[in-house]
Amino acid sequence: MSLLLKNKDGYVDKNAEFKNVFKEYFNPLVNFVNRYINNWEMSREIVQFTFMKYWENHDKINIKTSVKSYLFQSAKNNTIDYIRKEKNIRKLKETTSQQLKIAENEVDLDDDALILRQRILNAMKSLKPKCEEIFRLHKFEGLTYQEISDHLNISKRSVEDNVARALLILKDELKQYYS
Repeated sequence: MSLLLKNKDGYVDKNAEFKNVFKEYFNPLVNFVNRYINNWEMSREIVQFTFMKYWENHDKINIKTSVKSYLFQSAKNNTIDYIRKEKNIRKLKETTSQQLKIAENEVDLDDDALILRQRILNAMKSLKPKCEEIFRLHKFEGLTYQEISDHLNISKRSVEDNVARALLILKDELKQYYS
């Protein structure tokens, strides 16, 4: 095939040349690319991109072999680029998906913790006021039995008994939620 088509004035007709090259090689290139990616639509896109680059740079390109070899090599390189991008996109999607799952689990844990805390606070309403105060000081304020004993001027043993009583009552009140 002659790639140098001259118009009636003797000048090379680049448009006619490109049309001929496109007609001759488009389908073979699509078939070639599709062997690698097994996606006809994307194969056509890659080949169109290859021809677009060929057309944009045809004045700068110095083809040492043949136009056919050049186009097939360009299509192969563009296919490799596409495969790399797809692989990176897939990795990014997997990573993003994993991060979203982790975030959702953390939110679920936060929600669960809030729900549990609310249930405990509601269950604590069934405690006697002194027992509730001792339980709060120990479990929510982090005071030791001795510190509570000193603070409330009661025996350490009384603090221990009240915390144990509160735990039994709360366990009974909360068993409907966690069995």
